[in-house]
Amino acid sequence: MTRTGELLALLTTAGALSGTGWLAATADTGQRYEAGLVLGLTAGLAVALLRRFTGLPPARRRPYTYALPLPAPDWRAPLPDPAGDPDALRPYAERRARLLSDASALGGSLRHSCALAPRLRDELAAFATTASIQASNCVLYPAGDGPSSPDPAYDAAYALGELVAAVEFSRIGLRAVEALVTERPLRADPPCYFNPLHERGHARLAIGDAEEAAVCHGCARRPAPLLVPSAAGPVPYHDSDAVDPRWRLLGYGALVPDSGAAMIAAAQDGCHAPPRGRGPRRDRAKALRAKVS
Repeated sequence: MTRTGELLALLTTAGALSGTGWLAATADTGQRYEAGLVLGLTAGLAVALLRRFTGLPPARRRPYTYALPLPAPDWRAPLPDPAGDPDALRPYAERRARLLSDASALGGSLRHSCALAPRLRDELAAFATTASIQASNCVLYPAGDGPSSPDPAYDAAYALGELVAAVEFSRIGLRAVEALVTERPLRADPPCYFNPLHERGHARLAIGDAEEAAVCHGCARRPAPLLVPSAAGPVPYHDSDAVDPRWRLLGYGALVPDSGAAMIAAAQDGCHAPPRGRGPRRDRAKALRAKVS
């Protein structure tokens, strides 16, 4: 309210209290109990209205304190290599997806209250919500219970690719919520292109003549790709058609220098099953040269 409105509300409240007090003071002995009760109710209502509609509460308002759900995982620590087994990664992916699911409601509650620009607040809240939904979708089905093919290795590779996506979406969503809590914009924090379960991609690697990817410092020196099963044996995830092309072609976000927007946009394009029955692609034999930043 404006200062004029607050002053009018204050004067109205004071008048109501004064009038009720005068009635209580002049009431007969038998009516004073009822008059006191009316005075108490009027005073309580006046205090409630002042606290609700003005900036002049009788007591200092306590600011809201927001915190991320705990215990939070150590995001800096790389996850163990699942060695092609989805069940080895599933507990980590499920725990992080649950953590983001608990935190995404906090992102929505901060949508209209933090000090960031309204457009950025809305974008971060949308990041948290979309990432939470996608991370939960990615951990729904164990290998063999989701999209199936005659090749068990194909199913395991698909499941492993989805669990890696769940881990990455959980990171994107929690970073968006953290940005709302701390009121600081997101900074680019891409994964390692060769293995998104490694440390973050703080180095850059030129792949071919015109394409670069974010990689961890270890893979900048010697690439160690995430291997997924195939009928011909383990292959890098980016050479497997079993892995959802939305994640594979983005390198889980390592091929675009943003803060997760490309992965969020890919998730919002809709869920679709990958093409089936095809072997690993052999057209990615590109020369690699490291350029560490």
